[in-house]
Amino acid sequence: MSLGTILKSMTIPRWIIVVGGLGALALGYNGWRLHEQRTTLEAALEPDGLVERTSAKIQSLGKQITKLQADADREGLSGQSDPILYIRGSASDPNVRLGQVEVTGPKSQMIIKGTEDLQYTIRPQSDKGFPRDRIMNYLYLLESQSRRVRVTSIQLNPEEKKKEWEHTNDLWKWNIELTSRTKVETKAP
Repeated sequence: MSLGTILKSMTIPRWIIVVGGLGALALGYNGWRLHEQRTTLEAALEPDGLVERTSAKIQSLGKQITKLQADADREGLSGQSDPILYIRGSASDPNVRLGQVEVTGPKSQMIIKGTEDLQYTIRPQSDKGFPRDRIMNYLYLLESQSRRVRVTSIQLNPEEKKKEWEHTNDLWKWNIELTSRTKVETKAP
């Protein structure tokens, strides 16, 4: 029998049977697919299922990001890609009042694997001297507001060169070396 003779012999009841059979196969496949999805979703909702594990992980990561954000807020360098802004901002603090500072650097060094030390040299832009208490407040402020920053070298020279027994004005010219340690981002293979 050829396809032409089969189509000519088809009557309405036969067409209804063929179309109904194809529709039943399509509905059967769709019902099986939906059953598989429902079974997967029910398994995810069970105790210790995917939903419970995922929500526990989200809560854990939320607590971790809250702690890290609090640490970053305490850190003076948060939100800044350049520690020079932090250094200059500390010099203009009301307890320090050193005015404008000249920052040179950074010089990069890798002493420990996975960390990078950035070294900056700081000196005042003006050639006048400053009282020791302001300089020490500046050093304290640099280190106390950031866990990454450490003063590594200080050079103090009196503003006036006088003999040892002569009274000086207690103003000092200064030069500071500062190190900022950061983690080096390594790309995953």
